[in-house]
Amino acid sequence: MCFPAGPEGAHKVTNAGDQAIRVLMVSTMRLPSVAAYPDSDKIGFFPGDKGENLLFGRSDAVEYYEGE
Repeated sequence: MCFPAGPEGAHKVTNAGDQAIRVLMVSTMRLPSVAAYPDSDKIGFFPGDKGENLLFGRSDAVEYYEGE
């Protein structure tokens, strides 16, 4: 399976059966990266190279000049 980048490639795995399953996902994500999570209305920033991954709710957005 291949999930393209962007909203059209959003993915979800659901087990509709009664028994446990195992799923292995392999990523070719390159860093730095930004991801949108529309179901939870969050944005994730992944700087890489020992950077701290950051997740924010979209409702936490501020104006460009706030704090300047």
